[in-house]
Amino acid sequence: MAHSAFSLHELGVTFGLADRSVVAFRDVSLEAEAGQFIVLIGPSGCGKSTLLRTIGDLLPASLGLVSVFGTEPRSARMERKISFVFQDATLLPWRTVLQNVQLPLQVGGWRKTGRPNRSPEDMIALVGLSGRENAYPRELSGGQRQRVSIARALVTNPDILLMDEPFGALDEITRDRLNEELLRIWREIGTTIVFVTHGLSEAAFLGEKVVVMSANPGRIMQVVDLTERKPGNRIDRSSAEFFEIASELRTILHRAYGEA
Repeated sequence: MAHSAFSLHELGVTFGLADRSVVAFRDVSLEAEAGQFIVLIGPSGCGKSTLLRTIGDLLPASLGLVSVFGTEPRSARMERKISFVFQDATLLPWRTVLQNVQLPLQVGGWRKTGRPNRSPEDMIALVGLSGRENAYPRELSGGQRQRVSIARALVTNPDILLMDEPFGALDEITRDRLNEELLRIWREIGTTIVFVTHGLSEAAFLGEKVVVMSANPGRIMQVVDLTERKPGNRIDRSSAEFFEIASELRTILHRAYGEA
């Protein structure tokens, strides 16, 4: 039986107080197995990024329960089981590629965790940037900078990787290539990934399980399990099955926008 990577039970997040409060999402219940690739899609303002941050202990839950590998999000974060990749690569411009990837091992009391890390050089090779170890962020393309941010997130050997629209600012061809690279990396390391996107094709290509959210307030509208339709989470973008999945997600999303 597979272990649970995270479990959410009737989760809710509200910002503000009393009559000035805003409900980001509510009544969200979801469970993911360790090693799964989960994709979150939905209208802007439905709480996708907020949900990601709640799992990662960057925001507290207002209601409900969150468990990450059997413990509270704070404990999982303090044990460095969680890593984040954001839309902006947020690299330190005065540090080289290698130095940026090494950073998580140099801050936050990494040695006290007792967790084995991955080799920074190996992670740079894993994301396809061997030979650019001494390059500075200004010398890299947008796609290359995101590769560095992924290597930096993976160097701590996380159990779960949270990705908030990491390829949203890139052109379509670059995004497609990085989607393929991300799946290759995921298959190699086996880390659970939760990935937020607005792209239907990206969701259809990447997700083993696609969670469709609707807004006002944010909630889970439908969970689409693609494990049987995409054995090994592999699919040809030119196949009829791929277009059927994307079309199905589009139909569900249209309903979500109608409820927004």
